[in-house]
Amino acid sequence: MTDKWIIQDIEKQMARSHRVVIIDPSGECAYLLPHIEKQGYTILKTDASNKEEWQRIKEELMLRYEAESKHKSDKVIFYVTRPKAELSFLFDYCFTHGCVDLSNPVEWLRKKLLTTTGCQITLENPMLLTAAKMGIGKDITWWKKILQNLEELVTIEDELIPFLSSPEGYFWDKEADVKRLFEEKLFELIGQAYRKIPTKTLATEVVNYLFSSLLNNAISSELLGIYHKWLDSHTYSKTLQDYIDTYKIDPQLNIWNVHPDHCFVAIDKNQLQQITANFRNKVFVKEKLQKLHHRIKSRKAASFVPQWWEDVIMLFDFDNKPLAHCNSLEKVATFYTAQFQKADRAIRNIYAEFLQEEEIVRPLQEHYDSLNHELSQHWFDYSNQFQSNQQGYLPQLIAQSKPGIAIIVGDGVRYEIAAFIASQLQQKCKVTIDVMFADMPSETEHNMSALYVGNNEVLPLHKDREKRLSESTGKEITYLNLDALHYGIKAEYLILTYKDIDSAGEKLQMGAIKLFKDFENVLTEKIQLLLNMGYHHVHLVTDHGFVLTGLLDEADKIDPIVAGKNEVHERFVRTIEKQTDKDWLPFEKPYGEFKYVYAARSQRPFKSKGVYGFSHGGFTPQEIIIPNFVFSKDAPVAKGLEVNILNKKELSEVTGELFGLKIQATAKVDDLFSASRKIQVLLYANNITYSSSNIISMATETTQSFDFSFGGHSEIIAVVVDASTQEQIDSVKIKKSNARDLGGLL
Repeated sequence: MTDKWIIQDIEKQMARSHRVVIIDPSGECAYLLPHIEKQGYTILKTDASNKEEWQRIKEELMLRYEAESKHKSDKVIFYVTRPKAELSFLFDYCFTHGCVDLSNPVEWLRKKLLTTTGCQITLENPMLLTAAKMGIGKDITWWKKILQNLEELVTIEDELIPFLSSPEGYFWDKEADVKRLFEEKLFELIGQAYRKIPTKTLATEVVNYLFSSLLNNAISSELLGIYHKWLDSHTYSKTLQDYIDTYKIDPQLNIWNVHPDHCFVAIDKNQLQQITANFRNKVFVKEKLQKLHHRIKSRKAASFVPQWWEDVIMLFDFDNKPLAHCNSLEKVATFYTAQFQKADRAIRNIYAEFLQEEEIVRPLQEHYDSLNHELSQHWFDYSNQFQSNQQGYLPQLIAQSKPGIAIIVGDGVRYEIAAFIASQLQQKCKVTIDVMFADMPSETEHNMSALYVGNNEVLPLHKDREKRLSESTGKEITYLNLDALHYGIKAEYLILTYKDIDSAGEKLQMGAIKLFKDFENVLTEKIQLLLNMGYHHVHLVTDHGFVLTGLLDEADKIDPIVAGKNEVHERFVRTIEKQTDKDWLPFEKPYGEFKYVYAARSQRPFKSKGVYGFSHGGFTPQEIIIPNFVFSKDAPVAKGLEVNILNKKELSEVTGELFGLKIQATAKVDDLFSASRKIQVLLYANNITYSSSNIISMATETTQSFDFSFGGHSEIIAVVVDASTQEQIDSVKIKKSNARDLGGLL
């Protein structure tokens, strides 16, 4: 309010003339000048260092001359730092123009406060003047709180974080008494007596005190509240991280006594190391994980709580007891899809995070292996009930489906991956979850043939599988790599292949798992895109799952003793003769000269020429139980305005480098309330977006034209999408004619 009061006084005087003299002998009101200047006033100031009378007289004369020559039509403020009685050439200006007398700034301020607030003023003069400076930009409510002792002049809660972010810059426009008051508050906050130290040093001491209080779990509610605001701030997040990076944690710190909302991942790591070092001590692990419960669930410090805590807790809290009631292969599979796949995901995430840190990985892997062993034994016990439902799946699906479906055929999309994708999309679309049992051996050539062809026929080449599928269904099927999918691709039956998971796994082995989250994002985005493009059902199926061997010792490998001619793979063995090893599961699967396939009754790999880490081909639940998910729109989305490309026919053959799109918006008869629709035009060439329009709003019964260039391409696809929902509205294929453009000469 202080700035508003002085402006009010100035404007009152300016009503008489466009010259006003401000008298401020003490110079205590100089802090108001920047705010006066912001209002467009020209300020001419006297120099307080002029002590001689002749200097003052000359100065005032020159100021008057400057005002009347250079600023004749401007509104001028003369700011003088001497009493009115000592003025010479500016003295008459005080009477002929206007004067704001701040000779007694305290008295001026008290009158303003009394008139405006009606509150009794108990603040002493020095504090009142400081309050005036703090009152810049504040309203009457703030002043009333100050005068009634309901609020302090310096609010650490609001000011501390900006100060810590830029200690030296924070004070550049603040008066010395305001700075001193703030510094006193900071020293009070950290429990120290005031002393004169560099501003940056003070900021560091405050932060060190805050961090120390957090780590010793002895932080005040006031400081904790400020810290939580800092955690939530995007503006000051980098500053916080910079302080974290330079802070030295006391090596003697009791890491189990820290405040759960702390921001030091190094402490989390240390806690995890202690848990894994004592992982067989169930009492110790349970006690420590309970201590971490608040931290892991905390929303305040969510950005500093490592994601892997969720995975660690998933493993240690996992309950295998329901397996005791699983008395069939189907029930074991149900337990796996409902529960155990979460443990698979947890250990995979842990591998991705800590693969190079054996002291962490090995205990967690051992714990997971014990859980997985129990699952596998139940699974193997009922292996005689196994029956794959993979053979000839795609021909059946296409025969039973109406046009307008898309099928993503992934390679190695393990069930837990599909389950995660479904969890990401379940709020945006309807998800139907079903299970498929992969055939044996669970490897790409065999199982892709099962999906596309059936009848236990194996076609080594993928193009041959696609050809056979088209021939057997008699349908017009469009085949595409998932990476090449974009708006504008129309097909009655669209099949998209996605090989990245299996390809990366076989090339990089355990190193590939760091990429799996990216693969999940691709699948999630493409499913959403297909639904936006108008496909009414999007199916996600795969050929097989996979297992991760993790840290593998030579003793963990199975040395197969095989009778007769054979072919040993990491996860299965092919033979001509029947084998007698009771630890192997037999499958009669003719392939070339071989008649039988054998899989180990465990997750252990066979000794082979392969590289270990990521593998498949065996009979574990992770390899055999695979997703058969369907994604669809819950209900038809209100279309709003109907938007169409009007000139499709002429775009089928365009002469020249330039072309135009004409788009019309029409309200449907039953949708009279839709007045507008935001759209965007996207251009694709060679499956890549090469141009797009701005987002525009189409009104009812309007037409909009867009001009584009081929950009060196001969054939493109133009797509109109809803800018809000990303739904595809219309599209057209545009071809460049080989005919010469004669510029209208013919």
